[in-house]
Amino acid sequence: MPTITAPVKFIYCPKCKELRIKPWYSTRPRCSRCRDNARELKVPRTPLTFVAYALILSILVLIFLYTRTDEAIYMYGGIAALVACFIVQAMDISRGERAARARIKTARSDVEAFKKKGWL
Repeated sequence: MPTITAPVKFIYCPKCKELRIKPWYSTRPRCSRCRDNARELKVPRTPLTFVAYALILSILVLIFLYTRTDEAIYMYGGIAALVACFIVQAMDISRGERAARARIKTARSDVEAFKKKGWL
């Protein structure tokens, strides 16, 4: 059963050399490109994750207040919080990808494929 402190899971396919975020509905680690079994990499959550959760909650509250009072400031605040949430989530996902890439062991045969992707 997932909890709020559960780590973020990434999937690495050694066959395709792809690193992706594991979908929440996926029960087993499988590459979405080649459908082969993949390796699951767990990356701990950071404070940015919880900031994103707080921003999502604030968006919901601001839009609810806008529908109740029809004050435009709530709508503008909701839009600003949405943009901030996009930025925070992008920063958090890129940090998680860097941490997951650091856990991938590079073999000599993989060096060229990783260089093409810009990982090395």
